[in-house]
Amino acid sequence: MIWAILAFFGGFLAILLLVLNRYLIPAIDASKHASFDEKRFLQATSALLLGILLVFLVAGIMLLFRIGRFFFPRARPPRTRTPYVDIWSEAGKRMKTPDE
Repeated sequence: MIWAILAFFGGFLAILLLVLNRYLIPAIDASKHASFDEKRFLQATSALLLGILLVFLVAGIMLLFRIGRFFFPRARPPRTRTPYVDIWSEAGKRMKTPDE
């Protein structure tokens, strides 16, 4: 399971860095010379993109750690009762009497 966690977080980090380099950093540079309406558009699309990434992160973590098992447990067979024996009587059966 540790490898699945590391692979998931590595993949998410790669996607996050890709989005950061391809969209967010150029959007920050473009906002320096943008008008007020263009800045609001860049701000809204950046917030939407980061929100989508966070939803994917939370959904992936929920699937990875199988949180659903706490809310929808599987049906289990009935428990078997452990037979408890009297240890003193069992010891008496097993004891060998010494020869006279």
